[in-house]
Amino acid sequence: MHWGIAMTQPDEFDLEAAFEAARATPPQMSDALATRIARDAEAHLPKQSWWTRFLSQTGGPVGLGGLVTATVAGFWFGVAPPSETLDPMVIFGTIELAADETAIDEDMTDLFGFDWITEEG
Repeated sequence: MHWGIAMTQPDEFDLEAAFEAARATPPQMSDALATRIARDAEAHLPKQSWWTRFLSQTGGPVGLGGLVTATVAGFWFGVAPPSETLDPMVIFGTIELAADETAIDEDMTDLFGFDWITEEG
């Protein structure tokens, strides 16, 4: 004996029976412990600002730069399209291509029903 504890196992110890007994009644974690573990894990997560999350979801600075470039280019082509391109309304046959600009503007006002598209100022 050492410190009052027997240092040998009994001769007839059935290991398989001990495993069966453990399988029959598995230990259960309490809900309070699971809640404390989850709360502790969330407390150790790094806090990220919305800008950091947005930047990481768009592919970083390179992805964000591509999005900004595409947005600016699309806006520019919408406001001032190259002179060689045809108006989509002409391509789809909604209006006829005229030699003077006023004919196209008049056709477009009939199409939209409002004069705001041709008003100046």
